[in-house]
Amino acid sequence: MERLYPDGMRDSWENRFEWIQSLLQWVSLVAGVGLSVLEYGATSGVITASVAVTAYTIAMQAIPQRQKDTPLVGGLLALLGVVTSLLAVSLTGGIDSPFLLYLTVPVFFASAFHGGILGGFTTLATIAGLAAISASQDSDPLSGTLILMVVFYVLVSITFTQVRRIFVDEPRSLPGSGRYDRLETAHRLLEDLSSLAGSAELSPILIGRSALRDLAATVPYAAASIAIRDGSDEITVASRDNPGPAGDRVEYPIILNDDRLGTLTLRPIGVDNVERYDEDIDRAMLGVSLAFHNVLLLQSIAHRAVREERVRVARELHDDIGPSLVSIGLGLDLTIHQGDLEPETREHLTSLRETVSELVDEVRATVTKLRAQQTGSLLEHAQSLVADAPADGPSIIIDLVEHSLPKEESLQQLGAIMTEAVRNAQEHADARTIRIEGIVERESGEIRIRDDGVGAVDSADKQNRYGMVGMKERAGSIGARLSVVSAQNRGTSVTVAWGPR
Repeated sequence: MERLYPDGMRDSWENRFEWIQSLLQWVSLVAGVGLSVLEYGATSGVITASVAVTAYTIAMQAIPQRQKDTPLVGGLLALLGVVTSLLAVSLTGGIDSPFLLYLTVPVFFASAFHGGILGGFTTLATIAGLAAISASQDSDPLSGTLILMVVFYVLVSITFTQVRRIFVDEPRSLPGSGRYDRLETAHRLLEDLSSLAGSAELSPILIGRSALRDLAATVPYAAASIAIRDGSDEITVASRDNPGPAGDRVEYPIILNDDRLGTLTLRPIGVDNVERYDEDIDRAMLGVSLAFHNVLLLQSIAHRAVREERVRVARELHDDIGPSLVSIGLGLDLTIHQGDLEPETREHLTSLRETVSELVDEVRATVTKLRAQQTGSLLEHAQSLVADAPADGPSIIIDLVEHSLPKEESLQQLGAIMTEAVRNAQEHADARTIRIEGIVERESGEIRIRDDGVGAVDSADKQNRYGMVGMKERAGSIGARLSVVSAQNRGTSVTVAWGPR
């Protein structure tokens, strides 16, 4: 069976990998050639190293990415990159060569585009080659430069191997992985439902118009309209006017399985006893109720699937990619602050460090956007937190009364505050029970998230561990009031209130 794959997300990350690879190649090439010429002059060794590395760079840029993705071509390019880079290093000063940074290119390429096996092999080959060059020059095997570069190569390999695992290997794993198989099945089902939703049989507008037209043949009315329920509001999807004097307006709820899905509004023509048409009205509204229920059910399924996938991607970005990128940044910081680096090398490493920082900021911004999801209601959001909770985590009790939905901008921020408070309680509080309680109105309300965990030791710990800064910013953006009460071994209570005091 052909496997589905989230192509947009994959293309985005692969394009980013290609951009990083190109930047890394050209920056390290220019730095290596320029610094070598300045330090050693245009010797035959420098010229040979420069030509070899330039030729490899041009080849990497010229070969189509689709070919480089094949195992055979990818493995040969990674091996050729290691050999070329080590040759350049040996010809231009050995362990102190300006071409040391270029050794990152094959390590990055193998790890990011071919995964852990080739990435690990390439990294080991790089380290072994450097060790051999160092031994041939009778250099100190524990020199600071060698150790820092080895640590840097290992960090690059581990980080981008994990990135590939999350965004490429895991989604394309064999059947039996469970989670992706279920997502794939849901995706196929949603595609079928989406195509059905566009048909006349499931269009509330077409069904409404047809029902009003059929109703006019048996029920004399001057005006009629049909509205579908959208949360606490109703949206008119069809209306019809007929000639004749209009009587008082009469409303009929559109109900299926005790759920009110909309309203039929009639203005009869000179009819004193409209109830005698109830059977005709019920028959005409049967198709409308089924169409409305199918549309609302489709929306509910789609929203849940999208929400779960957004939460999954946000969690993996936050827990895996972010820390790995930070590790690369720390490795670069160690290298930059070593005292015996050339100014030009330090400048280029600093530029690369800034690029890593930008990637970290972009990952964090992406996580924020993914978690700021559209929430159907705060009660539904609380129930989704229960569904997503780990089986071995604390139990979550919901005692939330929602009379009406807050404004859209408030709904998103309140849902995000609830998520952050529950997540912190799950990860840091060592709690047995988490309670989500309160009363929700459109203009005012209060939500409290309480746990029976260890609580905070001091104000600094509370601010760091319980996300006070982020929750305060979200509350402030909608004019809400946030308070956190926490005592050691007495749990934590996060309360957010909005509207008049």
